[in-house]
Amino acid sequence: MNKILFTPLLLLSSLFSNAQKIVLETWEDKPKLHTLDKQFQNESAVVLYDLRRMEYYDEKDGLVGFKTLHRIVKVLDDKGIESYNKIYLGVANSNDILDIKARSIQPDGKIVNLDRNDIKDYKDDEGNMYKIFAIEGLVKGSEVEYYYTYKRSASFFMKEIIQESIPVVESNVEIIGPKRLIFEPKVFNISTITQSLDTSDAERRIVRFKQQNIVGAENEKYSNYRSNLQRIEYKLSYNASRSTSERLFTWNELAKRVFDIYNQISDKDFKRIGDFIDKNKFDAYNSERDKIVAVEQYIKKNIRTGEDIDGQDFENIEKILKNKIASHGGIIRLYAGIFSRLGISYNFVLTGDRSTFTLDKSFENWSNAENTLFYFPNLKKFMAPTALEYRFPWIRPDWGGTNGLFCKSTTIGSFNTAVGEVKPIPLEDYTSTLNNIEASVTIDPVKDSLLIDIKQIYTGYTSAIYRATFTFTSAEEQRNILKEMVKFGTKSENIVSSKLENADFESYPDNKPFVLSASVRANELMERAGDKILVKIGEIIGPQVEMYQEKPRQFPMELDYGHILDRTIEFKVPEGYKLKNPEDLKINHVYLDNGKQTMGFVSDYKLEGNKLKIRITEDYRLLYYPVSIYEDYKRIINAAADFNKIVLVLEKL
Repeated sequence: MNKILFTPLLLLSSLFSNAQKIVLETWEDKPKLHTLDKQFQNESAVVLYDLRRMEYYDEKDGLVGFKTLHRIVKVLDDKGIESYNKIYLGVANSNDILDIKARSIQPDGKIVNLDRNDIKDYKDDEGNMYKIFAIEGLVKGSEVEYYYTYKRSASFFMKEIIQESIPVVESNVEIIGPKRLIFEPKVFNISTITQSLDTSDAERRIVRFKQQNIVGAENEKYSNYRSNLQRIEYKLSYNASRSTSERLFTWNELAKRVFDIYNQISDKDFKRIGDFIDKNKFDAYNSERDKIVAVEQYIKKNIRTGEDIDGQDFENIEKILKNKIASHGGIIRLYAGIFSRLGISYNFVLTGDRSTFTLDKSFENWSNAENTLFYFPNLKKFMAPTALEYRFPWIRPDWGGTNGLFCKSTTIGSFNTAVGEVKPIPLEDYTSTLNNIEASVTIDPVKDSLLIDIKQIYTGYTSAIYRATFTFTSAEEQRNILKEMVKFGTKSENIVSSKLENADFESYPDNKPFVLSASVRANELMERAGDKILVKIGEIIGPQVEMYQEKPRQFPMELDYGHILDRTIEFKVPEGYKLKNPEDLKINHVYLDNGKQTMGFVSDYKLEGNKLKIRITEDYRLLYYPVSIYEDYKRIINAAADFNKIVLVLEKL
């Protein structure tokens, strides 16, 4: 996406003004500790003041950006101290830091200032570089204050997340730029906020946001935490030195750029692609679907790609076909060339990620359009070219169930281009994603244990992780994972035999179920209590999530994908015994919306002679469930946990 989002500075920095000095932050020379309201007495820490400022200035080489962050945090217990005794700076190069100050203010008034020489380098698990420094002298009731300003690239698509896990008493966001540049902001997950535009400065345009008393956000189960936090996004929409009516960075413009970049294939490369198609006989397949499947299977099996692969050689079609390695941009161009040569109609689709940030139809923040899909209009299906663990028509579920920018090719005269349309990316129907269990349970009276024949059956989105696991990991890792999977429904590692079916990716496009079959001896699920036998039958469905929350629910419930869990358990009651509590197996919690079921958990049984047949059906047919039905959602989730705890009691006749 870097090439797509690249913006020529000549467009934006016309009519250079003289470089201006940015206003650096200051603080009180003799600070006083703040008094907190009683509502915060049970918090670990409270953000008293938070300022984010992004400033744009003209320099001789073009437009540059400066980012400022100023915070005051009061720590109230050991957890708060641990959270704020180290400060991470969002900057890698010390030379980019224009100004930095930090201090701690102790309850007795003592002030401990930061020595700039104590700033260290820090590298996180993903390889990102930051600066880090320690805050000395923190005790309960201390306050941490720090600010810094650093130079950064002039990005025209930004976001500031102003809500976090602890309360924020006051939050301020400022966007400052040359008068000619008109930035358009939009708030998300915020009902009301104070916004002001300051035009008193003859040279600069200043937009300010102020929000007070932001509650701390819990990381709740079944919610996408980051995407639900209060935030402010902004983008450059107009350059008044050129026009106040010509909108910049529209979705249409992005669609054209995507089309141009991914369709830049020379005549020589187009011929090479033709030879590649002939060699692999892709055009021998009769249907468009089969051609797409064959191309995807070959590329994902033979050509390596990844976010860490970058450089011109990995964009070059000739070298990709020769060396079998490509950047994400290169692999998308290769797919596009193959599909074009095969005469397959397609659209590029740009999408965000439901776990973080997604596309808003009315607000063109290009930075949220970070993932690329292919859409095949004749089939009305999608393909994820850079997601190795998915196959047509299955895409990463967090890239769907949300808006995408469909880049539809069109011809104007003799010129080929694209127009953009933002619309939903539907996921496959919930009925195609199953997580099923079939189990047969008998008691071995000789060894005083259960004999369990169990099948775990996965289809649709949920099968992707298992196919990937048994395709890309070592034999030893696969054995360990298989043990854990069997243990999930039996609590036992005493596996007598096991077998996998359809673990390959070739089975995925047809949605053939990934099946693990195992025979297990499980001492862990049975015990004797005098003349009684106790069978932990509920544990056959595996451990289940329990939802209990002291504070009111904040965020709506959101699933990765709709799905069905269908479990059947057949238990043979041994001779000379009877079931004391079969009615415990009956649970029925179903939620109806306007008479239509959207989720539910139902378990029931039949007793035919000495055979107990149990059926458990649990389904979630939607991706989103509003906060207003949280109690109903919780009841259904907890029903599975309740079933998991059921113990059958067998009494002697």
